[in-house]
Amino acid sequence: MPSWNVRGCGVVLGLLLAGGAVAGSQWKQRVERLEREARALANPRGCDKVEECELTGLGHKSCGGPRTYLAYCSRTTDERTLRARLEALEKAEQAWQVEEQRPSNCGLTRVPRLRWEEGECRAR
Repeated sequence: MPSWNVRGCGVVLGLLLAGGAVAGSQWKQRVERLEREARALANPRGCDKVEECELTGLGHKSCGGPRTYLAYCSRTTDERTLRARLEALEKAEQAWQVEEQRPSNCGLTRVPRLRWEEGECRAR
């Protein structure tokens, strides 16, 4: 049994025991909502140079690792709240993948380079 499946089952079981049982389509809705919230929290504006920019993984691929990456300004982003939202997103996405038996292409997601362009932190 793949390790992601065992870990994912633990996530689902933990959520069920905590009273957080949801159906597959509800998992998808939760994942979409948490991703929107994370993107809204990650403010790319407000930095003066690329050294103030940060990069974080966003989402979860079935085979492991983030689906994509998100750039944000460390000066204008509440990193604690963002991290909490990203952790919730990862757990919800893992649970959704297990419940729906969603496959992954298992391809590596390229880690982009941070850039500071036109007053914004960007991942390229």
